[in-house]
Amino acid sequence: MEKNVLENDRTEDEVLTVKLWGTRGSCAAPFPNRMTYGGNTSCISVHWKEGIAVFDAGTGILALGQWLIEQQKQKAQAVFPPIYLFISHLHLDHVLGLPLFPLLFYPGVQIHIYGPGGKERSFRQYLTALLSPPYWPVSVGQVPASVTWHEADGKESWELLGHVRVSTMPSYHPDNCILYRLQQGTQSIVYGLDCEFPETKASEPESPVWTAYKTFAHQCSLLIFDAPYTKEEYPSYRGFGHSDWEKAVQMAQECQTSHLCICHHNWDRSDQELAQIEQNLKRSAQKAGVIAEMGREGRTIALANTKLEEKPNKYYAGEESK
Repeated sequence: MEKNVLENDRTEDEVLTVKLWGTRGSCAAPFPNRMTYGGNTSCISVHWKEGIAVFDAGTGILALGQWLIEQQKQKAQAVFPPIYLFISHLHLDHVLGLPLFPLLFYPGVQIHIYGPGGKERSFRQYLTALLSPPYWPVSVGQVPASVTWHEADGKESWELLGHVRVSTMPSYHPDNCILYRLQQGTQSIVYGLDCEFPETKASEPESPVWTAYKTFAHQCSLLIFDAPYTKEEYPSYRGFGHSDWEKAVQMAQECQTSHLCICHHNWDRSDQELAQIEQNLKRSAQKAGVIAEMGREGRTIALANTKLEEKPNKYYAGEESK
């Protein structure tokens, strides 16, 4: 049988694989009419041969942790690869799953946690406060995993195992938010949630935030974009730090991405409503020459060929696990 040759002659073990674990914004939505697209808050994982990168620790990180443990058992491996956890910002929908992340309770697991602090405290101080009484009974010092903290302000880049580089830029969002770009060879993911684009001033050809974002996401393989609103809804939420799906299509076209995935769905948006928006999204994106989708929990995206795979996932209570 002829082997499927991936771009850059990479083996299957070297392909970057993206998994969606939490696609809601603001708060979890565990309701029957939210299960097709999912009810957990922000969390995606990126996998390569030497490591795992996780972006945000919303409630979706619980299912991710269970899945990782199951995978490790199936492989009969005693040691987990290092886990790199990148937090975009400290709003609760992006960190609320962290206290119960299953791998915190596994001895010997190395977890590197990156993220921005604030004006009064460092990133580590804010999160360790969340992981302490009276908010939570188990402190970071009590968990068996080895946790290393990394402060970020949107100007850093880090080299991870496996020649993977993660770079950052500041977002336009309340309370100090960061966008991330993960790159391995020619494959790249931009995790661009929670970003608003201010109106362009008369003296400017386009908003500086728009220009910076477009440059940061230029020719990425996959753009994960924040768009909880429609164009008509957005004016009522101006200043909240989010965008709409029509801007997502425009950004994907201008930054020349291969694949657009919209996440951070409004918590009160039903599956039926999201399906209608997705139809409009795909129609608009097709005209712009962009592959686009509304993110669904349980999705797996292999970047080498941008093929969308649907795999049953018993840790995800969505339609695809039935």
